[in-house]
Amino acid sequence: MASKIVVDTSVLIKWIKTRDEELRSEALGLLGVIQREPLDVTVPALLLYELGNLLLRKTRLDSGGIAAAIEHVLHLPITVENPEPGVLRRSARLGRELKLTFYDASFLALAEELDCVFVTADRRLFNAARGLPRVRHLSKTGSVG
Repeated sequence: MASKIVVDTSVLIKWIKTRDEELRSEALGLLGVIQREPLDVTVPALLLYELGNLLLRKTRLDSGGIAAAIEHVLHLPITVENPEPGVLRRSARLGRELKLTFYDASFLALAEELDCVFVTADRRLFNAARGLPRVRHLSKTGSVG
């Protein structure tokens, strides 16, 4: 059985956006590991909206290009999870405890629910969540399985 991992939008955007992205080589290295090993990437459905927003605001892509980029992501080896009541409750708890947005907490909650590693390139999120088990910053992923 493959190991699971949750990545957030700050990691996934680096798989498709080529300019002005720090840690892009680390993100592509992680994607290579994901494609070579039995490693299931799971993300909350929220990621697709965050990704669309980033592409809209941080690129020069037209609407067709944004739609194509999101469609490309849907063909990557990832599983998109719809919100479940238990994960939503965890998101609220983690958001309050760690002073995070509900959006950021939803990635942590999903990783907690799946009992797996969570990887982010967002330093603020990482610093808030670093006390939780299996939280990794993209710059220090090493072994993620």
